[in-house]
Amino acid sequence: MPNFDDSLVRDVLDHADIVRIISSYIPLSKSGKNYVGICPFHDDTNPSLFVSPEKKIFNCFVCHTGGNAITFVEKFEKIPFFDALKKVAQLSDYKDERLERKIYQKPVDERKQAIYKCLEDLTTYYQYALSTEEGEEGLKYFKSRHLDEAMQEKYRLGYAFPNGELTCRYLQSKGHSLKTIEEIGNTYFSNGKLVDRNQGRVIFTICDNEGRPVGFSARRLSNSDEAKYVNSAETEVFKKASILYNYHRAKQSARIDGFVYICEGFFDVYALAKIGIDSAVALMGTAFGIEHVQLLRQLGVEVRVCLDGDKAGQTASLKVTNLLARNKIPTRIVDTRGNLKDPDEILNEEGEDALRQYLNNLVDRIDFALSYYQQNSNSSSISERKRIVESFIPILKNTKDVFERDNYIIKLARATGFEVESIRALINRYEESSTDVSPHQIMQTFKPEKKGLRRLELAEREFLYQMLQNPSAVAFYEKNIEGFYDEVYRKIATFLVDYVREYGQFELYEIISALENSQLEDKDDLIEKISEIYFEKNHPSQCDENLLYDYLKVINNEKEKIFENDMLTQSLSGKDEREKARIMSEYNRRKMRKVKKGDS
Repeated sequence: MPNFDDSLVRDVLDHADIVRIISSYIPLSKSGKNYVGICPFHDDTNPSLFVSPEKKIFNCFVCHTGGNAITFVEKFEKIPFFDALKKVAQLSDYKDERLERKIYQKPVDERKQAIYKCLEDLTTYYQYALSTEEGEEGLKYFKSRHLDEAMQEKYRLGYAFPNGELTCRYLQSKGHSLKTIEEIGNTYFSNGKLVDRNQGRVIFTICDNEGRPVGFSARRLSNSDEAKYVNSAETEVFKKASILYNYHRAKQSARIDGFVYICEGFFDVYALAKIGIDSAVALMGTAFGIEHVQLLRQLGVEVRVCLDGDKAGQTASLKVTNLLARNKIPTRIVDTRGNLKDPDEILNEEGEDALRQYLNNLVDRIDFALSYYQQNSNSSSISERKRIVESFIPILKNTKDVFERDNYIIKLARATGFEVESIRALINRYEESSTDVSPHQIMQTFKPEKKGLRRLELAEREFLYQMLQNPSAVAFYEKNIEGFYDEVYRKIATFLVDYVREYGQFELYEIISALENSQLEDKDDLIEKISEIYFEKNHPSQCDENLLYDYLKVINNEKEKIFENDMLTQSLSGKDEREKARIMSEYNRRKMRKVKKGDS
């Protein structure tokens, strides 16, 4: 039994906010005077873990796991009681000299300790190699990347001698067995001898959450066909899914700064450090997962995602922010769109002020996601765009400001090609539904009736019906309409125009057959829409130019209204209530003048 008195435990628990402690590991939601969450101690799907801030206890009503804040940390992290006690004190910002006493030591895993010691000696050896004559090439590389001696020391950068056998001999001379040297994940056998796989490369040391070296990333210096980077193999102490580069430093400063940046790689972290921001971690090309989320949750700060500005980086940003949001971690994104430079390039080419401005150009998750989908929606199928709308329904439901919600709805309509009113109706229906109805169920059952369609959609729909029946209507469309507002209708119309140009006359089954044989990703959706429109009743039986001109007039007028409303929404964005009232008043006066002018 550990020889500390019960008063230390009581003092720690007295200062601990159990909701804050447990929230650093799992999302909690308020339920009356208690909090609830998904229990991490069994395969839970509905929140069954209850937390009482008043009693400072938790309990799962399914698996019956319960206790206080220390119990939770002990069970969640699978660590000894005294380590959990210290962790709770740390998360509560509680200091006590009794916590520093080595009263209790958890059982030592001799095998792991041997690996840790071997990796520590190897790191020191790599650092030494960088200072030798043979390491001059590696030193030149780091200097070319503007990393001075202080940065090299801080991040324990190094060099691996070209003769990989020397590394293993050195480790043996330090008393490490061949078995341990094999187990560190950086060696291989060549001609019966153990060799360092990092030989001839510069070394980036990867540390665990406590700052102990657990692996390496080694970069080649020549223009050979070898892989640019070689990373340590996963070992007992090196699990990529549970490590964020520089986390052991970032966790010290993040709670003071109130934020932490997620970057792509090492040099992004170094760039931020050069301008005084140590609260930065890097993914190192590793997929972002739930263990990373748990690490960031423990910091209790805003996470700022700063990944590359190309499509791959933006897609990764979206996945990261979605996972963070699902776990209720406050998140913003550095708006890197259109800027393909990384932080290191910005610092070296444009200076410190430019990098600070870049890092402070932050957008919220909704704006980022909407912009992302708007840029990439052209290649998305209807079913994919429906999923986009579905994912936004609960977000928009929780956006209480009317102007802000309308702004997001308009952006979502642009990004997906669906009608503003349809999206608004979906959100309203979700608000009115019972709590156990999901957004997916709402999407599955929602189908606006024809009489509820907006004038623009109805006019375009009727015009498209005529195009499906008459090549002359296709010719009229090509001559007089730049394109339908509805993206699905526009795609079908464009396909019809191209078909008529090539073949002249057509039968509807021929159009469907041509679509089936096309390379369009959403051809099934287009065929479904054509069939739906064709089998509707009450379409005008006769088609002449007067009918088409009537549709054209409605289409042009309604497009103009949408443009005006979009401009109005943009004008209102970010304004205070008095300024919004002034803009609305001026907008209505202009609208009245236009109506009077039309009547005269």
